[in-house]
Amino acid sequence: MKSKNAIKTFSILFICLATFGKAKSQDSTQVNQQTEVKSLNKIRLTLLGVTYEREQKIDKLATLYFAGGIAASFSIQTENYGIIANTNTYFNIFPTVNAGFRRYYNFEKRNKKGKKTANNAANYYGLDISAYFEPLLDNDYFGNGEIGITPQWGYQRNIGNRINFELMLGPTVRLSSFDPYFGVDGRIGFSFLL
Repeated sequence: MKSKNAIKTFSILFICLATFGKAKSQDSTQVNQQTEVKSLNKIRLTLLGVTYEREQKIDKLATLYFAGGIAASFSIQTENYGIIANTNTYFNIFPTVNAGFRRYYNFEKRNKKGKKTANNAANYYGLDISAYFEPLLDNDYFGNGEIGITPQWGYQRNIGNRINFELMLGPTVRLSSFDPYFGVDGRIGFSFLL
């Protein structure tokens, strides 16, 4: 008889502890969740450059950002002369300045799933305007600089407390002393939060 009571008591105690532990862990997850964007200072290291960026909160889910640094560019150009085709590759390094707008759109969805949203870890869309100044290497292909305008989609995710991973893609138009041209702009890299 005593063993049946002990089993019942242990079972009830186990169920209470499990329920309390689960409720407690859910509460602590919700406390740490970010419900809106925040202003950030970052050093961004990308595949082709390094920049300092200030992301300034302007609304609950929107930011403006300003960045400056050094970027590299790699281009492939093919010229077709009838039967003969000529392909050239070009590489150069530029001082660059960026400004743009980001609208984060899935904070609430990520919070409901229990995913981290600290340090603006969410998806976004926006507009990036870039100025690429005169190249540092001697190369006629790149001219004296250009302006890039890129509607963008991207996301940021946390890697630890002080590092974000970022991916951004979008169609771009580049304006320079030559004819404007269209292409795809992208950025992949890590931001170290200051």
